[in-house]
Amino acid sequence: MRDLLVWQIKEGEFNTMYYAMGLDQRGSKQSDYFGRRSFLRIKEKTERKLREKAGCEAVNYESITKDKFYANSILMANGLPCIQNYALISGPSLIFPDRREENIKSILAFTDFFFIKSIVLEAGEDVFRCRIINFSVEVNSQLYDWNSFKTLLGNKKWVVQKQYNSNETLKKINSSALNTTRIVTIQNDKEPEYLCGFQGFAVGNALTDSWSHGSVYVGINVEEECLKEYGLTSVSDKRQGLLKSHPDSGIKFGGYLIPYLKNAIDLCIKAHRLLYFNFIIGWDVAITDKGPLIVEANEKPGMNVAQSLNGGLKKKIYGYASQILDN
Repeated sequence: MRDLLVWQIKEGEFNTMYYAMGLDQRGSKQSDYFGRRSFLRIKEKTERKLREKAGCEAVNYESITKDKFYANSILMANGLPCIQNYALISGPSLIFPDRREENIKSILAFTDFFFIKSIVLEAGEDVFRCRIINFSVEVNSQLYDWNSFKTLLGNKKWVVQKQYNSNETLKKINSSALNTTRIVTIQNDKEPEYLCGFQGFAVGNALTDSWSHGSVYVGINVEEECLKEYGLTSVSDKRQGLLKSHPDSGIKFGGYLIPYLKNAIDLCIKAHRLLYFNFIIGWDVAITDKGPLIVEANEKPGMNVAQSLNGGLKKKIYGYASQILDN
């Protein structure tokens, strides 16, 4: 198709999200959208300008948001509610927030379910729900003896985190995972603002709401604090691309209220103020019965998914960038 060829020439990549973005529909404008490469170029250019203005151009701040342990530690140290880090696994040691350092085998004393996550991997990779059973470790429902568990960990750094449950309202749609709300914030020339968002829902018995692992992402109506009508499956998913209801619970998405949504947005804006050299951040937020908690910050949020659920964001993002670049 001509549109796909134009996109590939302009963006330097094939648009796998062409239909998800609705670009096949009458009246749609491909010029309202942009691809990953164009997004990363304007992001890098704008963040370089932010650092230059502050005299910090020689410092790379991206690692702060890339590393789940670093970002969580910085935000919690500044009084922002985040999911709790129990410890950091570093080589043979288990390092606790209260400055204790113990042998990694002390993890066998944990009595509740907990998660271990790679400090840097994304999209649900290397995320394991664990519990201790008779000095062995159950990992995603599979039992490992101690040596097998140590082999699984390898030489990587891991963050050990408390298990949380979604708010009861969201659990009615899916209860197998902590279904997170993606909130994207963006810097203007003075401070962060809300840009867009969407809600993730796991399917089946999945332990994470990763889109690449079969989850459904649903758009958000911020003004009404509810879900939009349609959910979207991954382009690699064999199911129907657009869904009006959750495939398991059958609950319709359109108009379904999201508790604490405005509180979650306010929390992300406050957090973005602390990560001041990031132009744009995609926050994963757990909305619990007691309110929102930040799960992690994503320095390269999925703009293709965001545009599929919120419409083209090219002009809006370039507009924010120009406020910074032109001043």
